[in-house]
Amino acid sequence: MKLKFFVILLLAVNIAKGQKSAQDVIKKYLDVTNISKSSATITDLVISTTTETPRGVSETETKIAFPFKYSTSMFSNGMELMSSKFDGETFVMKSNWGNNNQEPKKGKEAINESARANPFVELEYEKLGFTTTLLPSESFEGINYDVIEIKDTDGKISKDYFNPTTGFKDRTSVTRTSPRGTMEITTVFENYKAFKGSDILFPTIRKQKTQMGEMSTEVQSIKFNKGLKPKDFEIK
Repeated sequence: MKLKFFVILLLAVNIAKGQKSAQDVIKKYLDVTNISKSSATITDLVISTTTETPRGVSETETKIAFPFKYSTSMFSNGMELMSSKFDGETFVMKSNWGNNNQEPKKGKEAINESARANPFVELEYEKLGFTTTLLPSESFEGINYDVIEIKDTDGKISKDYFNPTTGFKDRTSVTRTSPRGTMEITTVFENYKAFKGSDILFPTIRKQKTQMGEMSTEVQSIKFNKGLKPKDFEIK
């Protein structure tokens, strides 16, 4: 009887050791992209991208500094289409599309709204109070993905899909509510690579299907430690 109990206990321990957790999946991603190793050497970065949509091509510049704050502007044909800023406490967004300007958000609401713009946000989940849960795997295009549910402090949920072979985050799914209703936005990430000045691997292609059709964004350059100033993130 004692032997039988010992065998059952040993099996239970081995099964537990073989099970992945959300933290295991995220740690692998942070390791394979070199974020764990090298993010502390980065004080700021400037990301330049181009986006193609059925409406045409636009260019976006995003400035990010740590501790985390950011400023982004999207232009097309010399005209600013959209901009957003987070100064560490307040988030604002302005848009020339359909008068979609938002009231400024502050505190917890601002932090939650801006968190996805942080390229190293996975390092901050615990500090931000976000919870992560490993969900049952899902299959896309023959790959059985590790799925992590992320819940922010407002209870809003997103899901990240990690390739168990490469460790990369291949897609993310977020539910958004607007005056037009609720919709799920899925973003696919492709072609991870490093840019001069850091060995961190960033996805260089981002694809989305939206109400306006398919949108494809490509990173043209990332520049590190340019000495960005507080005024770059001032909200007026």
